[in-house]
Amino acid sequence: MRWRVFLLVAGLLVLLTTTSIVATAARVHVSDAGSRVRDTLRPAQAAVAALGKGYVDMETGERGFLLTRDPQFLQPYDSGRAAVSEAENHIARLLADDAETITLLREARAAGTAWRTQSAEPAIALARRDGTLADNQPGKALFDTLRARLAALQNRVDQLIEAELASSRRVNATANVTTGVCVGLALVLGLASVFILRRSLVAPLNRLVAQVREVSGGDLHRTVEAAGPDELTGLGEAVEAMRVRILSESEQVAAAANRIARLEETDRIAHTLGETAIRRLYGITLDLQSAAARFPRSGPVMATAISGIDRTIAALRTSVYGTAAPTRSSLRAQVSEVVGELETTHGRVPELVLTGDLDVAPPEEVVAEVTQVLRALVRAAAVPGGGAEEVELVLSGQAIRLRVACVVPDSRVAGVERAVAEASGDAVVRREAGRVTVEWRRPW
Repeated sequence: MRWRVFLLVAGLLVLLTTTSIVATAARVHVSDAGSRVRDTLRPAQAAVAALGKGYVDMETGERGFLLTRDPQFLQPYDSGRAAVSEAENHIARLLADDAETITLLREARAAGTAWRTQSAEPAIALARRDGTLADNQPGKALFDTLRARLAALQNRVDQLIEAELASSRRVNATANVTTGVCVGLALVLGLASVFILRRSLVAPLNRLVAQVREVSGGDLHRTVEAAGPDELTGLGEAVEAMRVRILSESEQVAAAANRIARLEETDRIAHTLGETAIRRLYGITLDLQSAAARFPRSGPVMATAISGIDRTIAALRTSVYGTAAPTRSSLRAQVSEVVGELETTHGRVPELVLTGDLDVAPPEEVVAEVTQVLRALVRAAAVPGGGAEEVELVLSGQAIRLRVACVVPDSRVAGVERAVAEASGDAVVRREAGRVTVEWRRPW
């Protein structure tokens, strides 16, 4: 079955590749032919026409001067001669790779030179010298020869254009025929694929699905018969093995259900005891916070006790509920905790401002250092009649910056500066009227 599918897909890919190659080659050929016609042959055709017009202008100027002796009639002769030279050079550049065209161009140039040197210029010189009108018959014969050479050159360029266009039409026709044949073959392969897959895969798969549905409906004694391609046979055998294993494990499931019921009862009792103990510890925490508010001097001791009870509650939850050990708090959480402790220890909470890249996670040692410095700075600023008013934490991928704005009476500014210097030698203190701003920066 697998090889049949591979062959059908390979056939379709071969047809698709053939169509793509032929269509691409035709498109490239048509594009090249169009570019040659547009960029080379059409300009060459126009240059041949300009060449013929230049010679006609030269003949017209010559005849006008010979009849009137007026030098103004030589202006078309001179401009036509310049146009002839430019057109010949242009044609030579455009069709330098076509030997026959270059040969015809040389013949036309030779005929033009012969007409100009043997007829036109001698006649003009004779008329200028003594006003005698020369016999024009030889010149007419030479110009007829030039006209025939120009016509042959024009026909050659027209033939080149027609050949390119005909080649484009032939290539397009070939591509269309090839595409049509490939599409027809693809349709035949598609119909054959549908027939083969239906007979070899769909019918056996439907039988297997019906048997599996009976088993999944609860009839575990229904035998699953494996038939069809190797893939379906393997699937049927696997389903049959699973059905047999389910039957053999039914008794083990019943025994496991009894054990689970006993474990659930044990867990229920443990959870009840855990909730009671945790609730009482929470009550003790609230009592300690209330006592710290009534007795500010005992605030640091109370804060230490409350922190220990919180750790005990976390450990109890881990033991009772089986939760994972808490991960270390982020820098933002620890800074918020330090600021929150000020309400218990000093009776005021400064404004906390967090800016920068708040998703940055500094290393644990950096977090510990920042927290320690912050505690030292707010402790140094905690003077009677003042204290920290605003704490700003700026996070970035390169450094961490702390800024603590404090309200400090003028009489205690010097003491705060000394305390800050003792807390951290890297801190920068700025004085203002009744205020002190401390800044500290930690690269990482």
